[in-house]
Amino acid sequence: MVKLLIPLIVVVLGLAGTGVAEEVVLKNGDRISGKIVSETDEAVEIETVYAGVVRIDRNHIAKFSEPDQKREDATPALAVADKPKPVDKTEGTETPTVSPTSRRNRIGNHFASLVDGWEGNANIGFSFTSGNSNYTTLATGLRASKNIGNDKLNVYVRSLWNRNRGSGRMITTQNAFWGGGRYDRNINREVFGFVSYDFERDRPKRLNFRSVVGGGIGHHLVRSEKTQIELIAGGAWNRTWVPGPNTDTPEALAGSTLKHRFNDRLRVQKSFTYFQNVTEASTYRLLFDASVLADVTKRIGFFVTVGDRFNNDPVGTAKKNDFLFTTGMKWNFGKKK
Repeated sequence: MVKLLIPLIVVVLGLAGTGVAEEVVLKNGDRISGKIVSETDEAVEIETVYAGVVRIDRNHIAKFSEPDQKREDATPALAVADKPKPVDKTEGTETPTVSPTSRRNRIGNHFASLVDGWEGNANIGFSFTSGNSNYTTLATGLRASKNIGNDKLNVYVRSLWNRNRGSGRMITTQNAFWGGGRYDRNINREVFGFVSYDFERDRPKRLNFRSVVGGGIGHHLVRSEKTQIELIAGGAWNRTWVPGPNTDTPEALAGSTLKHRFNDRLRVQKSFTYFQNVTEASTYRLLFDASVLADVTKRIGFFVTVGDRFNNDPVGTAKKNDFLFTTGMKWNFGKKK
C-alpha cells in the first residue's frame, strides 16, 4: 500500500503546478485578468503580467469568469502605465536601481516565513469538583491555518486530562491527546490535492500511539465568502502501537469539512473522516468534530465543541465509542477584522 500511496501523492503534487487563467470582474465593471494564487474570506490575490500580485477586497468583487481573449476593451482597472525604471548613471553606464526591500518582497511573494501569516484560535476548559464528587478535568485545543499562494496548511491539536480524587486515591481516568495537519495544493478553483498526517494517544484505551499518513484528491463544493464546504477521498497507512504486536493497516479514507460564518462574531466548523480497512472490510473508524465559536472581542471569546471517535475493532476491552463535550474560553490570533 505504501508503494501505491507514494506515487499517488507525487502525481497529486505534480498536477498541482498547473495554473488556470481567470478574470475577476469588479462591481464597478472593471476587469482584472491573471492567475488566482490565493483566496481567503476577506480578499483574493491574483497574479498579473503587468503589476505582479494584486490583492482585491472581496467586497469589490462581482464575479469570476474565464478571460475573453477577443475583447478589445478589456483594459485592466489596476494596470500600471509603462514607466522607465530609475537608473543610476555613472560614466555613461546605466544600472537599474533595485532596493533590497523590493528584491526580498519578490523572492518571498509566495513563501512567507514559517511563523508569519497564521490565523486560528487556542482554547482551554477546566472543571473542578469536591465533596460527593471529586474530579479535575482539563481540556485544551489549538487550530490554525496558513495560506501560501496556491497552498494551504491546516494544523490542529487537542488534549483531555481527567483525574478522580475519590476513595483517598488520585487516579488518572483520562489522558488522551490527538492532532495532525493537512497540506492542500489547488489544481484549479474546484479541485485540490492533499497530503495529511494524524496522530492519537489514549492511555485508558491502551492505545500507546497511532500514526496515520494519508493523501488524495479534494473538491471545493462550496467556496463563498461565508461558507466553505470541502469533500476529500484518498488512501492512508495506519501504524498503531499497542500492548503486544504493533499493527500496520492500509486504509481508504473519505470525508468532508464545513466552515460557516454567520457574522463577524459567530461561526461554526465541522469535520468528518471515515477510514475503511482495505484488507478487512468489517473494520473501520470514524472521526467527527464540530464546534460553535463566539467572539466577545476581537481576541477573546468562548467555544462549545463535541467530538466522537468510533472504532469497531478497539484494543483489548476498550469500548468502541468515545464521546467528548468541552466548553471554555478561546483566544484568537492572526485574525483580520
